[in-house]
Amino acid sequence: MDNVILSTYSPEELTGIINTAVQEAVTSIIRVQKKETGETLLSRKETAEKLKISLVTLSDYSRKGILKSYIIGGRVLYKESEIEKSLHQVKTVKF
Repeated sequence: MDNVILSTYSPEELTGIINTAVQEAVTSIIRVQKKETGETLLSRKETAEKLKISLVTLSDYSRKGILKSYIIGGRVLYKESEIEKSLHQVKTVKF
């Protein structure tokens, strides 16, 4: 039988432990996703910097369907190949 050790943590220590565990889980999910698809996933900030736009504009593009976003572990991510593809698309509008 395993020994059970009970410890008391302060709220700050417990929050830190939980944050670390969640961050490691999200990182491993992203790593597995990248291996399976061979895709590079970018965060909102990385995507906005790459496109040289604000986060508000990026959210607007996602809402309008210009860029497709993915939610993994509560984080909004974008596939680098889809970002490149959207840059090369030209939509002409005739009035």
